Amino acid sequence: MLLLDRREQVTTMFSLQFAYVICICGALSATSTHSLTRRQSITLWTRSNTNGLLQSALTRPAAAAGINEIGGNGNRNKKSTIPDARPLFEERLFVSPTVESVIEDVSSRISDPSLRQIFRNCLPSTLDTTVLWHRPRGADYNFPYTYIITGDIASMWLRDSTYQIHPYVPLAKDDDQLRELVLGVINTQAEMINIYPFGNAYFPLDHWNSNISLSPPDFGKDDQVFPYYNREKVFEAKYELDSLASFLYLTKYYFEETGNSDFLDNPNWENATRLVLSTMKLMQRGTLENYRADPYKFTRPTRTHTETQNLYGIGNPAMRCGLIRSFFRPSDDSTILQYLVPSNAMAVVGLYGVSYVLDSTGRFPELSEDLKVLANEVDTAIKKQAIVHHPEFGRVFAYEVDCYGSHVFMDDANFPSLLSLPKFGYVAKDDPIYINTRKYILSADWNPYYTKGKYAGVGSPHTGLQQTWHMSLCMQGMTSTDEFEIHKMLWTLRNTTANTGLM
Repeated sequence: MLLLDRREQVTTMFSLQFAYVICICGALSATSTHSLTRRQSITLWTRSNTNGLLQSALTRPAAAAGINEIGGNGNRNKKSTIPDARPLFEERLFVSPTVESVIEDVSSRISDPSLRQIFRNCLPSTLDTTVLWHRPRGADYNFPYTYIITGDIASMWLRDSTYQIHPYVPLAKDDDQLRELVLGVINTQAEMINIYPFGNAYFPLDHWNSNISLSPPDFGKDDQVFPYYNREKVFEAKYELDSLASFLYLTKYYFEETGNSDFLDNPNWENATRLVLSTMKLMQRGTLENYRADPYKFTRPTRTHTETQNLYGIGNPAMRCGLIRSFFRPSDDSTILQYLVPSNAMAVVGLYGVSYVLDSTGRFPELSEDLKVLANEVDTAIKKQAIVHHPEFGRVFAYEVDCYGSHVFMDDANFPSLLSLPKFGYVAKDDPIYINTRKYILSADWNPYYTKGKYAGVGSPHTGLQQTWHMSLCMQGMTSTDEFEIHKMLWTLRNTTANTGLM
């Protein structure tokens, strides 16, 4: 069985109702493909209910740019050089007849043989290889639980598990098996947050008696973290705002797609949501408000600055302004300035979204109001503090700010990113500030982690300089309104799998 590395499951969906091409994210050079690297798995997505730009891009040539034609009826009967990378049936960890049916249906609509095989490999990858443990509801169990590992690292990340499971959520509306699987992820995330709200990755829950034997990681054995955490329960204690926002987002998205609110009957979900709210409000405080009584600190002995925080673990100073501090990015790299704008934007979407769930069901009205109040505070602060003047492109979103007046111009391939703001619903694709932001993100002159070349795209400090990450190519295509650009992203993705059928 091939276990994919972290952040190697990036989803893009296209064609009629639920068509998915999941792009497994690795790092590739601007001039050549590389084999898989560690710690690179997360799933992103798009969904189209009708034939849209992505489907159109599959069937139209882009000869004007020297891009080989993707799609076309002439390709349908050609044999793909991409291998079948799925494990044997008996080795698959979770099998969904619904997903298998979607694979067959959508495959029949994809004319390009290489894209077709990549799709067949990637859509079921999370189910095939990462559902380490699942227990549905039964006579002896009131709530389902699911443990989704990231790939070759046998641990569950809050953020990663949200987007690994994301492509299957729309299918769960009419499928009890998938509904239990996704509900299990929500319930598991809730209990993990209740254990330690500053964590980003966790071990299986004790009360499962799952017989899963995992050891604490060597890379965290010398971490100095406050508040103290139990290394037998928390795999890594990097406080990342997007981890908490992802829990809220999955709740929102699951309810929107299925209409199911069974998670509200689990007291752990309510407790976790209240803890997320209080943690976010705590981290709105400026650095000096908490000086010598810091709510969170993190240091790690390392030669890489991105693995630790400045000033003995409290990070570079930030002034209270309504935004929420984050010590680490979605890449698990440390922030430079602690108000990480994409994560704050996702928090706004998640807070408003869960408030909508509660209003729609008539549950916990006071909690709903508190969520809305915080969402409004953060949204207002983004518009006041995070929109800055760019010398070439005008008003843009900064990547990070400190509310002392400093800001960082860059973007990172990992989700949430500035490039992904329309994908998770914070702004529209045609928002003028987003359009300006997109221009600097996709410019090697202004984004130090954008790489030029045949396989140009956004990378990350996590993978080093001059490395394009497939995750950003998927996001660039999914947030584009230009058919040619979408076609180019699909062409690049198709041609940079290093003949693995996975990326």
